[in-house]
Amino acid sequence: MGTRAQFFIGDPRNIETREWLGTVAWDGYPDGDIGEILLGANTERKFRNRIKKIANNRDDFCDPQKYDFPFPWKNDLFLTDCTYAFFDGDVQFTYYHHGFEPLTKYLKDDEFRENYFKVEDALSHHVPAPVGAGRQGGPDSILILRALK
Repeated sequence: MGTRAQFFIGDPRNIETREWLGTVAWDGYPDGDIGEILLGANTERKFRNRIKKIANNRDDFCDPQKYDFPFPWKNDLFLTDCTYAFFDGDVQFTYYHHGFEPLTKYLKDDEFRENYFKVEDALSHHVPAPVGAGRQGGPDSILILRALK
């Protein structure tokens, strides 16, 4: 399976004010192209533009203007591998429920990174996933095969 990632403006835990910008189904980890693209996005506008760049360069991007949330965990948003969000004036990042930290801190502070996974369940469980355009079928890395009788 791929390392899925989701992108937001605002704190994703706040379902009233968050804005879902999209998801990717593969290679969403911060050590790769996603992290490189998002580093230095120090304004909301820059963050949005960099998400557009990700969307334009990948065929696994799920656009909320076209599709609904593509992953099966609709009742626990932070089951998605990686979450990137622009709030508090910076790109924030979390793996699963481990808690948001500035992406730059995660990528540049080796000691912090070594201890990051020792913190468990810092984020709320059962935060509902966002709703997109309502069409099912956005890109996902989960394949379900059914044998024909």
